[in-house]
Amino acid sequence: MNRRILIITVLVALVVLADNWLSKRREQKLPAAVTAGHIPDYFLRDFTATTMNPQGQPEQRLTAQLMDHYSDDDSMELTAPQLTLFQPSGAPWHVVAARGRIIDGGREVRLSGGVRMSHVDQGATTTLTTAHLLIRPKQRYAETDAAVTVTTPQGQVDAVGMQADMAAQRLLLLSKVRGTYVPQTH
Repeated sequence: MNRRILIITVLVALVVLADNWLSKRREQKLPAAVTAGHIPDYFLRDFTATTMNPQGQPEQRLTAQLMDHYSDDDSMELTAPQLTLFQPSGAPWHVVAARGRIIDGGREVRLSGGVRMSHVDQGATTTLTTAHLLIRPKQRYAETDAAVTVTTPQGQVDAVGMQADMAAQRLLLLSKVRGTYVPQTH
């Protein structure tokens, strides 16, 4: 009887030691992001932030219902963002989406969910719609690899993929371009 208790006690001790050893190995293998967690360190609700250029003129304005900041990668998640990119000369570009993410110290803004970008030039509105859009605000550059629709008073153009240089007012449609032109009657 004593021998049986001794064997059971030794087996239980070995199982406890093995479990403890395996647990420590699993913790060591987890990356820091998993153990620390991707959790917000602060948030803003219903905010507007305006960035000014060196001359004191507005350069860009961001409005959103909610912004969560994550310190582990210095990113910001946005709900219902509205971005206005002011031009040195001419009318600004306005961009709205369901969601957004700001990364790389604000050098990239990634928008998704019904992205709509518009610009008024000489009374005519140009509107671009797509599923997702990458914007580099300082360069006044935007791109997507998704389907995009460009609507102007003269018609509509559908394509897959787009690169937009807002400063130069140049738009490059990358593939599967199809359009409808409606001539104006005087």
